[in-house]
Amino acid sequence: MHLNSEQIRQSSIIWILVASGNEAQVYRYHKDRAVMPMHEPRKHPYYDEKERHELALVPGMELRAESLDNFQTGPDRRGSFIGGQNSAHNAAEPKFSIRDEVKQNLVTAIAAKMKQASADDAFDHLVIAASPKVLGALRQHLSAEVLDRVIAEIPKDFTHDKNHALLAHLQNTLTQAHVT
Repeated sequence: MHLNSEQIRQSSIIWILVASGNEAQVYRYHKDRAVMPMHEPRKHPYYDEKERHELALVPGMELRAESLDNFQTGPDRRGSFIGGQNSAHNAAEPKFSIRDEVKQNLVTAIAAKMKQASADDAFDHLVIAASPKVLGALRQHLSAEVLDRVIAEIPKDFTHDKNHALLAHLQNTLTQAHVT
């Protein structure tokens, strides 16, 4: 039995990955039809069928970056070294940015979780909405299996939006990806 494109779209599991440099959440997108009464049903029993779009947080798919307080060298502290022309201690900037390392660790954790979910066939399609830098880092770290399931990318940080606001932002992208 072959499924037509409408059946495939309705039965496929679509995840929305929303990420920034500090946190990430994964939502499951769901669309169904609901029969809703129009006017007062006792006087004029008239019903209308409407589409309902929902986002639900996927359990266990919320990630937060490590706190900068966990590191001995903070973002505003300087390292020191001995050397140079005299034997005095000199202040120097660390060779790496702690904030960049924390963001990199978060991106690596996201990629690992998504790879495991892909291996478990937990989702069929993926939409990624992330800040431009995080989106670029995710492209480099996500496995080929996960990247094959990506149907849309949005270079914007939506981590602070609530479900209904996030869905309003994503509606155009989902339509362009032929999801709705």
